[in-house]
Amino acid sequence: MIIRILHLAAHELNLNGEKGNLLCLQQRLRWSGLECEIICSPNESSIPGNIDAVFIGSGTVSGADQALSNLEIHRDSLLDIAKSGAPFLALGLGWEILGQSIRFADGEQVSGLGIFPSRSVRVERRVSCESSGYDNSGVLTTGYANHQSNITLDSGVRALVQLQAGHGNSSTMDFASVPGEGLLHGNLMAARLNGPLLPMNPHLADQFIDLIASNTGFIYEQSSTQAKSADAFAESAREELRQRLLRK
Repeated sequence: MIIRILHLAAHELNLNGEKGNLLCLQQRLRWSGLECEIICSPNESSIPGNIDAVFIGSGTVSGADQALSNLEIHRDSLLDIAKSGAPFLALGLGWEILGQSIRFADGEQVSGLGIFPSRSVRVERRVSCESSGYDNSGVLTTGYANHQSNITLDSGVRALVQLQAGHGNSSTMDFASVPGEGLLHGNLMAARLNGPLLPMNPHLADQFIDLIASNTGFIYEQSSTQAKSADAFAESAREELRQRLLRK
């Protein structure tokens, strides 16, 4: 069986090791005995069919604005894919353009693609720091926050992670005021932590693959020795980051 993941704005949004997130998903699927095909989205032609999941990474502000312009013609197709239950993983500025709206620092507001139940406001302050907390299953989750906007989730939508250090969905307020980082809502997963996110937090990669499996109908079991070894290294790195933040 081949799992097909659509990579949106692959050229415009590919900073902070974003491609590593796709490589992590691809490798973990292969370790479980499944093949994975990464399909880069076209700028003008139609979105391909038979897509099992969608990924979009982060990048520069100019890259995100260009990506939003390029993807606008695919809005209806992407909304249909989301409504079909195919999981979406959106990171950083890629998440912002898939949200409901973006308000710029000068007050101008534009519509996002309307897939994620969230809204962003770009601010003057840029935050750049390590962050750590726990996901909804109580697993330590860490990464690097590097952003310049405040994101609010729609009513009833929960965050992916509750932080105990660093910045999450707000660039102007830290975890003590805004502990939520990212979003998890049905088949939609988003985050702003990078480094990249999934190799450092393979439990999130497995959670996303579980969403794909649930919608597509295959069974995902990750018991390979390679995954266990990678997970042990990642767990050690996350704990070291957590301890480093505690010492500050």
